[in-house]
Amino acid sequence: MHIGTHGTHEWLPGKEAGLGPDDYPEALIMDVPNIYPYIVDNVGEGLQAKRRGQAVIIDHMTPPFDKASLNPELRDLKSGISKYYDQKSKSPISSMAQFRDLVLRIKTLGLDKDLKLDTITDQNLEDIDDYLKEIEENKTPFGLHTFGVSPDEAYTKATTEAIVSMQKDLMGKDLELFREQVQKNIAKSGKEELDAFIRALNGKYVRAGTGNDPIRNPGALPTGKNFFAFDPRLIPSRMTCRLGEQLAEELIEQYKAEHNGECPPKVTINLWAVECIRNEGTMEAQALSLLGVRPVYNASNQVVGLELIPQHELKRPRVDVVFAPSGLYRDIFPELMALLDKAVSLARSADEKDNFVREHILESEDKLKQLGVQEDSLARRIASVRLFTTPSGAYGTGVSGTVQASGTWEDEKDVAEVYFDKMSHLYGQGFWGTKVEDEYTYLPKGFSKTVFKNALSGTRVALHSRTSNLYALLDNDDMFQYLGATGLAVRTIDGKSPVVMLTNLVDPSAPGQETLEKFLGRELKTRYLNPKWVDAMVDEGYAGARFINKMVFNLWGWEATLPESVSDNDWNQIYDTYVMDKYRLDIKERFKKSGNLYAYQSILARLLETVRKGYWKADKKRVDQMLLQFNETIREAGLACNLNICNNEKLMQFISDRINDMPSLTTEEKSRYKSALDDLRHKAKTEDADADSTTDGGNDKIYELQIQDDKWLFKQK
Repeated sequence: MHIGTHGTHEWLPGKEAGLGPDDYPEALIMDVPNIYPYIVDNVGEGLQAKRRGQAVIIDHMTPPFDKASLNPELRDLKSGISKYYDQKSKSPISSMAQFRDLVLRIKTLGLDKDLKLDTITDQNLEDIDDYLKEIEENKTPFGLHTFGVSPDEAYTKATTEAIVSMQKDLMGKDLELFREQVQKNIAKSGKEELDAFIRALNGKYVRAGTGNDPIRNPGALPTGKNFFAFDPRLIPSRMTCRLGEQLAEELIEQYKAEHNGECPPKVTINLWAVECIRNEGTMEAQALSLLGVRPVYNASNQVVGLELIPQHELKRPRVDVVFAPSGLYRDIFPELMALLDKAVSLARSADEKDNFVREHILESEDKLKQLGVQEDSLARRIASVRLFTTPSGAYGTGVSGTVQASGTWEDEKDVAEVYFDKMSHLYGQGFWGTKVEDEYTYLPKGFSKTVFKNALSGTRVALHSRTSNLYALLDNDDMFQYLGATGLAVRTIDGKSPVVMLTNLVDPSAPGQETLEKFLGRELKTRYLNPKWVDAMVDEGYAGARFINKMVFNLWGWEATLPESVSDNDWNQIYDTYVMDKYRLDIKERFKKSGNLYAYQSILARLLETVRKGYWKADKKRVDQMLLQFNETIREAGLACNLNICNNEKLMQFISDRINDMPSLTTEEKSRYKSALDDLRHKAKTEDADADSTTDGGNDKIYELQIQDDKWLFKQK
């Protein structure tokens, strides 16, 4: 039995499909039954568990949902804006002081960054007020789901209303019947999960059914199913293509509005299987439309080919599109990869004005010839490749692990090189997971990396999608190691980050494009800086503490890859919420009671590392407070020796130096701390401390602080 989404053996090296006895996942499990409880929203990765892990899925509920509401600071700001407009109508002169106060509060809360406001005017206040309403009404998960237990009555009703709010076409009696059925399905999901689990243990049938985000797909309820997705030949559908066309035009118009009417010549899109399954190929449809290509369907509505959209109908340039799919996307949707490759070839063939695809491929072809490609046809093939990802049997960009090990690099280019190394395998144009230099040995080592960099160069927009109401940008490391790393890669090549956008498909009735700053800012304010959310998550005990720790690390991941997306104000608010506990939620003590004070310690270490590397310009008061609490956790629980603590020599030296500058500590106390940290560094070097558990507050090697011969010493437990 496998507990927890995103397991282990289904991601081990081996063929993408049809695994044999020599492939690692097959060799590991052989004929052992694999019963696998899995969150209902993550069908894409669940399919991998079935295809490469021989899993029988038992899907379970997401956490319950409710309206986010506003934290006290945002609530006061909203009230202040209303009072300002009231006062302005009565006394314009006296209202100026109110306006200056509002501007200061808006900047402190980072709302100007979220909305990309260089200056704040009277008119902007209306936009900010609308944004606050959006935050307040946002559907937000609270806490975690316990397998086999349905939410309590209050959360059942709140989740029901979140689902009902998406049903724009239902009215009157039909809407009430729908509401009643949804509430019943949520209420019985817990029992269904346990019953399915028992059936699986007894070797009996587990019913099949669709999965996906229950808010978007109420048919996913009740849970307790062995979920499935859909026939990939049916995507993108005709309706999805119409939506893709709309989104493509909106993206172009948004870009033109901010760039003096210039059309973006190149867009790089991240493709995920989990997102494709949730949005039924909307991103693929958007990409096809950017290229000026559309699907051809048969009588069964299956995609059987492509055709060019004539220039007189398109009425704009063909936008060059580069794709950076995940390894899972490569495994599950090879047909879609082939379709996108064909679309690029079709767009390239159009010998016409305003065709960025053809223009860029011809330029790249000439460069490749200069770099040593001997055959014209080969140069054309390589130059036309627009799909790059990891080789067969490999997954992930490698960026997350590198970002974790922040003590091992100082230049962001080192992080980018990891991305280039992992993702520079060619797909399409007759290649499949190829390093060109392996096939054409006269070409120099690293040639494929050059091809990848050349394809990325000139990217003006980096694009990803978010379709789930549950998962946002800080729930896991995958978003920053794909979208963030794509932005970092382009900045490394061209010296400037692209515009980073999200195609927001969370509410299918209101699709659109959003900047990364707005999407991330709203997520912080609806969840991680919201005392209602924080209280619910801390209440989950050990797992809740672990989740918050991961969130802080993932925010660091965005900082490391796209520093412009995270501000000092964001870090200040994280500090105020979790270190200073400004909402008086007793966070540290509750972490301690949950048995996971190491997670709290790891949060402090990550915050201090962000300061050390110069990303967060925290004032001395904040740094000193974090240092005191960090060392206090060591005295209380020992020290979790993970990648960002005892294996980070630079951080340990930083802590030692800053402690030495603290006037609140006596000379004797400073000496003791220095001795203790020196002892810790020695142990880390000589005992090969664990280096893989940063985000979990890992504690394979735990040290406790003891006094021996009047000196502080770390002793391994």
